[in-house]
Amino acid sequence: MFIENEKFEERINNILIKDKFESSEYICSILKGEIENIVKSYLILIDDVIVRFKKNSDFYTFNVEIKANRIKPFGYLPKNY
Repeated sequence: MFIENEKFEERINNILIKDKFESSEYICSILKGEIENIVKSYLILIDDVIVRFKKNSDFYTFNVEIKANRIKPFGYLPKNY
């Protein structure tokens, strides 16, 4: 899933570039919160989102684990809208 959101990208860049002296736990915690807010709109989660990353020579590799037992319906408004 690609998230095309300038604000989200700006926050990620701030975390990875400007706040590079922060701990990896802090970075993963920030990303986890951002990702959870997005996926809760689309999925019924059965566990916490897990975010891990490692730095390779010139780039970062992120792994995100999301466990859900249902995808929320798309394309229509709730009855009480």
